[in-house]
Amino acid sequence: MIPIEKNLEHLVNQYEICDKQLIDEYSLKIRLGKSYYKPDPEKFGKVITYNVGPEPKTLFMERANAEQNLSLEPGECLIASSQHKYKIPHDYFGLVQTKGTLARLFVQATCNDGQIEPGFDGYITLEIVNLSKWKIQIPIGSDVAQLYLVKCSSPADRAYSGRYSEECKNGPTLAIFRE
Repeated sequence: MIPIEKNLEHLVNQYEICDKQLIDEYSLKIRLGKSYYKPDPEKFGKVITYNVGPEPKTLFMERANAEQNLSLEPGECLIASSQHKYKIPHDYFGLVQTKGTLARLFVQATCNDGQIEPGFDGYITLEIVNLSKWKIQIPIGSDVAQLYLVKCSSPADRAYSGRYSEECKNGPTLAIFRE
């Protein structure tokens, strides 16, 4: 079951999931925040073995803040995050999807890492990719994605405590390989 309209509004108010201004008809808006990481061009061509190395954080430039627009050249990608924090109830699961207008410019706000586990509390990380042939500028605060809440068959036993649970409280998170 996906709560919509008045039920979604009631759910957001009851659990303080996010700022009320983010409530849309069928989903919650995800607005682009200022913080981002871009891949380090000096590391291009390097071989990465998934879950082995090198550590993903070594492949990115330092965290930066955009003042007005996030600019993406054709084929460029970056890690960004939502402008607002979200707190998912233990009996709901979140699904993130790129806003249609942005998708129709061939820009993805998530590279299919679009699930938000029950009990998540923090900023939503976005893997933004410009698949178009145009340079795309996305103003900070723009609606870039939407969050659908899905009722779980039962509440989760505990809040989300995965490897990104602490980092997501401060903004975008880079990949962390398991030890």
